[in-house]
Amino acid sequence: MEYDEVTPKSYPVNLIKKDWTQRKLYFRSPAKSMPEAIHDMEVLDDDIWVITNPKSGTTWMQELVWLLMNDCNFEAALSKDLELRSPYLEFDYLMHHDVERALKPVQDLASPRIIKAHHSLGLLPAQLWQKKPKVIYVFRDPKDTWISSYYHFVNFGFQYGKSLEQYIDEVLEEEAPKRDPILHAVEFYQLRNEPWVYYTSFNQMKKDLRKVIDDLSKFLNKTVTEQQMERLLKHLSFEEMKKNPTTNHRWEYAQVQHPNRGKEVHNFIRCGKIGGHKEEMKPEQIEKADRLITERLQANEITLEQLLLLN
Repeated sequence: MEYDEVTPKSYPVNLIKKDWTQRKLYFRSPAKSMPEAIHDMEVLDDDIWVITNPKSGTTWMQELVWLLMNDCNFEAALSKDLELRSPYLEFDYLMHHDVERALKPVQDLASPRIIKAHHSLGLLPAQLWQKKPKVIYVFRDPKDTWISSYYHFVNFGFQYGKSLEQYIDEVLEEEAPKRDPILHAVEFYQLRNEPWVYYTSFNQMKKDLRKVIDDLSKFLNKTVTEQQMERLLKHLSFEEMKKNPTTNHRWEYAQVQHPNRGKEVHNFIRCGKIGGHKEEMKPEQIEKADRLITERLQANEITLEQLLLLN
């Protein structure tokens, strides 16, 4: 995938003090005026933003947040695709490259809006830094996210015919240096103690989903009964999510018009493992990926265990 380097009109200097002019930011090509449109968009005080690197447990968290904000209305959740209940900020633009219509799915959403985004902090709306609505961030080991992304893009047709090994090589050489997953997480990790930010990890959700639900309900000022908790745990289990058509991005899949779409099919909720990359990546690729990740961790004076909340 091609990326354009962009320079925002302003930076979140009120949140993190650093030389933001040295922070390189990239937007999927052709960027056109879309980064500026996002920078200038209106953010509502009661917005809830779910922000992640791609394939980090985003859908899992979105479904949880939507249910908490809608009084655990499971019937409503099962009757409408998640992408329509909680839009992906960048999706319409990625499909149509039309800046004029790109933000309409979010703008037309009833409040409180639950918005998904994969942008780094510096490419999010300026009003988000100023109004400080609720922000939820989920981090996952980049190696697992890259494996999941491969199968996702094969489904859409963009990577059809390309081997996993080829894809990972391209990610490590071309994409990861620009869409740095470590720095993406570090900037939100630095904000984790802010009252408007809830930072967690895929590992924590796998380890103790009940605790994540409990913590998140407090963060969102929602009450969950024990009966609702039991149903949430079942509804959000890997087995239930995998067979739930509204959480497997079928609506999103139908919007993609790539000629190779559907020539190879993998379920969106596919593996859901911690460390699943070890079963799919060659040892030499894991070593290469670890070198890149370690380099970025050291540059930011942080460990992977810290970002994953393992210590």
